[in-house]
Parts: sequence; structure tokens; C-alpha cells
Amino acid sequence: MNTTGIYQLERQKLSGILNSFSDAILFESSERVVEFVNEKFCSVFKIKFAPDVIIGSNYEDGVIASSFLFKNPSRFIYRIEEMIESGNPCSGEEIFLRDGRSLIRDYSPVIVNNKITGHLWVYKEITISTSTNLQNSGFNNAFFEQIVNNLPSPIVVFNSEKEYLFVNKAAINDDEKRMFIMGKTEVQYNQHYNIPTPESIVKSNCFSNTLINGILTQFEESVINEYGKFVHYKTFFFPIRSFNNSIDKIVSYSIDITEQKAILSGFQQLITQYQNALNRVKDLVIIANDNLEVSFLNDAFKNLYSIELINDTFEGNMFAHIPIKEYSFYSHLFGLLAGKNNNIDGRLNLAEKNNKKNWLNYNISKVAVNNENKQSSIVAVFNDITSEVAVEENLLEVVKREKELNELKSAFVNMVSHEMRTPLAIISSCAEIIQMMLANDKPKEEIDNYANHILSEVERMTTFMNDILMISKIEAGKIEFNPEEVSLIEFVNSIVNSSYSPWKDNRHLEVEVKGRERLFPFDAKMVRHILQNLIDNAFKYSSQNKSPKLRLRYSKTYITFSIVDFGIGIYKEDIAKLFTSFSRGSNVANIPGTGIGLVVVKYFVNQHNGSVSIKSKVNNGTIFSIKIPY
Repeated sequence: MNTTGIYQLERQKLSGILNSFSDAILFESSERVVEFVNEKFCSVFKIKFAPDVIIGSNYEDGVIASSFLFKNPSRFIYRIEEMIESGNPCSGEEIFLRDGRSLIRDYSPVIVNNKITGHLWVYKEITISTSTNLQNSGFNNAFFEQIVNNLPSPIVVFNSEKEYLFVNKAAINDDEKRMFIMGKTEVQYNQHYNIPTPESIVKSNCFSNTLINGILTQFEESVINEYGKFVHYKTFFFPIRSFNNSIDKIVSYSIDITEQKAILSGFQQLITQYQNALNRVKDLVIIANDNLEVSFLNDAFKNLYSIELINDTFEGNMFAHIPIKEYSFYSHLFGLLAGKNNNIDGRLNLAEKNNKKNWLNYNISKVAVNNENKQSSIVAVFNDITSEVAVEENLLEVVKREKELNELKSAFVNMVSHEMRTPLAIISSCAEIIQMMLANDKPKEEIDNYANHILSEVERMTTFMNDILMISKIEAGKIEFNPEEVSLIEFVNSIVNSSYSPWKDNRHLEVEVKGRERLFPFDAKMVRHILQNLIDNAFKYSSQNKSPKLRLRYSKTYITFSIVDFGIGIYKEDIAKLFTSFSRGSNVANIPGTGIGLVVVKYFVNQHNGSVSIKSKVNNGTIFSIKIPY
């Protein structure tokens, strides 16, 4: 037989021996791989697979998957990791399952040559059925009575009819009463001794649950002892099975929790005082555990955001009260949970119940809590700074406007200086030349050329002053809107014939009309200014190129003017600022202009509820399109 065969044979022998044990056994390697598991282990943890299927799997994954069986899953997982990390044997540790069962866990590291090569886990199931020997020995057994009667906790044994079979002295100290109650129910006992104590519904339900389902149940009750004092007990019901596996007896034992209740009551009073104090402050307070499950919101928080309690508890976690889109807040929060620091400040803008936004400063702190789950509390305090932010924003707006005004003032001074100085210099120069030509009797034709230069510059200055006055009237609200129905085609032709047939450089404006003409009301003065400004620019910025075009297109709901030129174009980054005062394209060079004409155009288009759009490519021309609804 080869080595593998011998190994398999020995393993089968070992499995046979370990499977005969009444304890649940699992052995894993140092890499957390399951090396052996017996059938009892599968039975205790209700695993539907055979042990052979589990062997070779990752036990760490199995721990997480089976943690839901336990009353405290996170504690179960944490404790296993803690024992493995310590590498120290542990025995007799009690753990509780959700179905009422309890287990005793033993852990032993397997050490070879001073090195941990594996981990051995043994689970012993605690059931009252293991105590059937007491049942067989009878409840009159003097030794049994001597032990149980000297225990400080009340212990009672019932039959399935709720009749007392045994009562120790801690439950009823009076021997006569204790003898009387045997074979009787609690109701009969109370009636005989005139004790006005109705049977507790919770107690009755727990008894029935234990009897029917064979599980451990527990409840709390308050009674008046023989000295007339209130005593609080936590009572457990254990089922006792007979040889045919039926449940015919219930063992009850009680733990006096009066002192714990008093301590808990004191803590509760202290908590209530703290809560009342927190409810009196104006700041918003929210408290949650490290799973972000909310345990407390103060009144300021609830009132501001209309949070209603359901059965005096809060549903949901912190995401229900602080939106997940508040990335900065949760980034700080998760950093704090990761242990990067214990206190973080920040700011967020949170909407209250009427959708009004409130600016809040927040401080998040992590508070350690001594509990078996080793969880911490997260305390977040929010201070309303909406008014302070409003003042801050107003100051920033004032500073911004002051800066814009200074920039506008500088642009205006520079523009006025350029637009006035150049024409005045030309006028002055031409006037001097004319004087010299008149002194030397030069012919009129030569003098007229310089006179025309003067007139041209005077016209340029007049246009500039008219633009300044127009902006002033617009800002003062002195421009009236007077629409009237006029034939737009006739109106455009009159403008073209008077000013652009030809233009100063002998180019002609081409006009194209598409669609069927439709009369609609418009302000003739405003539309004339719009067209003349855009057409003048089209000629001015396309010098030495082919003639610009004016396209009119009638659609069902609006008229579109498109002024097309084939000139220098506009940079993309300059387009957005063209409709602000004194702003021009960065590539205009020495081409004259004030930077305020398009501001007037935009205003007049808005008066007609229209819109302006620009398409341009540097050195390939520009298209200004204006849409005005009928």
C-alpha cells in the first residue's frame, strides 16, 4: 500500500473515532483551511452538507456565514479572531444561539516545534436533557434537595400541567407552604393564601413555548417577597426530556436582578437628564453607533427636519438624516471610524423641512463605550451658521462687484482715452494741413480730402458718444419699447439701400430671404440699431474679404436674422464675454471699436423676448444669429 493509501486509511480511522464523540469538533490548519469536521459539528450548527464536503473549505468564510446563528454575530466573529491572534488555549466559554440553545466552546492551538500549525475547536451543547439522571433519581433525593435548597436562586420543577413538582427554599422559604404547593398550580396556591397575583401572560407564553418547542425561554417579572419588598427576577424555563424524547417536565430557575435594575434605572435617569440637557440646546445633535445606526436625535434636529418617532425609536441609519451626497461629511466620518483621528470639523449645506437650505458647521467625535460588542458611539453636533454665511457671501459679493467696477472703470478710461485721443489727433493734424494748404492756395480738391478725414473722425466720436448715452439710458430704464406691425423685408431693404449699397469700401451687403413673410410687431428703432451694429461689424472685421450676408428665415414661430461675414473670426474663450461692457475680441488689433455695441444689441433683443447666438472660427468668419418670436 502506498503512502497516500496509508494516510487515507489512518484518516478514516481517526474520523471514525472522532465521529463517535458527542462533542462538535473542527480542526483547521494555520492557513484557516478545514482539515477535519465531525458529524456532530454539522448537526449542532445545522449544516446540511456532509463533513467531507466542508473539508478543504476556508473556515474564516464559514465563520462569517454561520455567524447569523448566534445572538451576537459580530461578537462571535470578533472573539474567534481574538483567540487565534492570542494563540492561548481557552475553555468553558459560553455562547448563545438565536434559537435559545447555548454552547460551551473550547479552543486549543496545535503547536509543533514551537510553531502553531493548526487550531482545534470543540463545542459542547448544553441541554437540560443531559440532566435526566436527576429525574431518574427522583426529586425526594436528600442529596439533591440539600444541594438545590442551599442555592441562592429560586428553582422550581413543573410538570406539563404547570403543577409544582419541586420548589427549593429560595423560591418558598416556608416549609408548610412549600409542602402545600406540591402537585398544585400557581393559581391554586395564590387562591389558597389569598394572594392577588394574576398569572403573567408573558410567563404563560414562555412556559408554553418551552413545552411545545423544547427550547430555552426567559422573561422578567417583579414580585413582592415575603418581607413585602419588590424583587425583580429574570426567569429561565428549561425543558426536560424523558426516555422517549418527549418533554414532560420544565425546570425554572430565577436570578435576582433587583440590584441590576436599580443600577440600570439610575443609568436611565442619568441618560434622561443628559437627553433633556441636549434637547434644550439650539445646536443639532445626532448620536449613532459605529454601524451608523441612529440612537438619539435632539429636539432641535427633529423640529428642523420634521423627523417623527415610531414607537419611540428612530428608523434607519445616519444616511436617512444626512444625505449620502454630502461626500465631505461622510469622508470625515469614515476617516474617523477608521481611527485616523477622534475629532473632525467641517461645514455642509443641509435642506430643512421646507426645502430651505441651512449652512451648518459640524463637529464629529468618536466616543468609546464599554460594552461586550466593543462598539463606539459617534456624536455629531451641528451649529447653524446660515446668517454668518449670508453675511460672508454678501461681503464676497461686495468685494466681487467692487473688483468688477474697478476693472470696468479701467476699461472705460482706456477705451475713452483711445477712442477720443485718436480722432482728436487726426482732426488736429488735418486742420493744420488744411491751414497750410489754404495759405499756399492749394486747389479745393486736395483740401476736401482732409476735410472728409475730419468729418469721418467727428462721426466716429459722435457714434461713440451715442453708444455711451444709449448705455446710460438703458441702465436708467429710459428706453421705451414701442412695437408696431411693419413689413420686415421692406424695413431691411430700406436699411440696406441707405447704408450698404455700397459700404464705404464699395462692397455690397447680400440679402437672402427664406420662408413666407409674416407680419409681426417689433420696435423699429431697436431692430434698426441691432441690424446696423451687427452689419457694420461684419464689414469692419472682414476688410479685404468677400461681402457679408444678411439672411432672413421665417419659421412657424419665430423670425431668424443671420449676419454672416468672412473675416477675422472670434476666439472661443472671447465669445462668452462679448456682451459685457468694454469687452472685445483679443484679435481685433487696431480695428476701432468701443466694446459696448453688443451690450445694446443684447438688451434690445431681450426686449423682444429673443435670443442671440454666435458661431465663429478664427480667420474663417463669424455668424451672429438672432431669433425673435412672433
